[in-house]
Amino acid sequence: MKLKNIAIAFLGALLFATCSKKDDEKEYTAEESKAVVRNTMNNFYDCLKNLNDGGFANFFHDLLFKETVRDHQGETQSWGNFLGEKFEAQDYWDPQKNTEGKFAYQALKGTYTWNKNRELWDKEANGSNITFIFPATKEAATNNGKLVIDQYEDFEATYGNDKVYLPTAAHLYATIDNTKVFEVTVKNVTFEKKTNFTMPLSAHISIYTNPFTTTIQWNRQNPENFIFDFAFSSPQGCTTGLHADIKLKTSDYGNITNLGEAIDKIAITATQGEFQIRGNIDVKSLNEKTERGKELSVEQINTYAKAELFKGNSKIADVKYEKENDKGVIYFIFSDGSREKAESYVSDFQDRVTEIFKRFERENN
Repeated sequence: MKLKNIAIAFLGALLFATCSKKDDEKEYTAEESKAVVRNTMNNFYDCLKNLNDGGFANFFHDLLFKETVRDHQGETQSWGNFLGEKFEAQDYWDPQKNTEGKFAYQALKGTYTWNKNRELWDKEANGSNITFIFPATKEAATNNGKLVIDQYEDFEATYGNDKVYLPTAAHLYATIDNTKVFEVTVKNVTFEKKTNFTMPLSAHISIYTNPFTTTIQWNRQNPENFIFDFAFSSPQGCTTGLHADIKLKTSDYGNITNLGEAIDKIAITATQGEFQIRGNIDVKSLNEKTERGKELSVEQINTYAKAELFKGNSKIADVKYEKENDKGVIYFIFSDGSREKAESYVSDFQDRVTEIFKRFERENN
């Protein structure tokens, strides 16, 4: 079994989260523990519904997925795609051409306003930011949408023979009828540039997608130890978090060609409310055991990749890998020794998520 598949199996468990009252450490019955996992999935789907019903999802759908414009050949496209094509067809877009992937922020600064009568963008000089003023939907009677990029800085990085430009600072936001629906802030991004590999040392990213706020942080503790933190929350009580403590095999970043292969161990804690998944993965040993296409045994997988489920400070289940009919299976093992397949809690996951976000399937009008 490949390391990628093991990681997917264990990270799949990170979807389980629950909101509950704080409890002291106690012993849960198997049925109580199973109910925690079931409630977790129901809460997770409720959070997805909140996301789908939010202001950002409405803006994103109406702008990019709802096909409302027909071209001269009768083909339909989204309003956002139509506005974008018009912008690219005008001379305003020329500074971005032939930049080899570097965003031409300084050259593109200006205020671009959609002219409904001419169906073109009008530009006014603006040396402080990039601003787009436009109808948020094709049916809007006024230019009620605004997108502003008022900060952007990047860094030229190298990965092997490839040259890329990575943002070190950025800020942009979108509003509809003066209500903010989207915002991204990138700050405190630093790198250590080496010959073959540019190592990110720190980063703080905040993303607001009404009504949810996401924060992502990456910080170096010492040359071989990095901490990753992820938090996702809304005023409705949908909160989740992921903390990962990552230890590298080396601090010689210049000789790293693949970050995954450079990892020694990862300790993960995923939380929401009082529910936790605590896991440890010995990446170095897994990589060594799978060299030259070797197959990992069940015992090796359970030795080098471990996870447990908790509610508060109380363990409610062990997580074990087994093999059945030549296929890998993840089991939750509860306090009375009863076992249930993890997939039994998520067997309808794809169908339910598809149903929640079904409006994002391409429409034909």
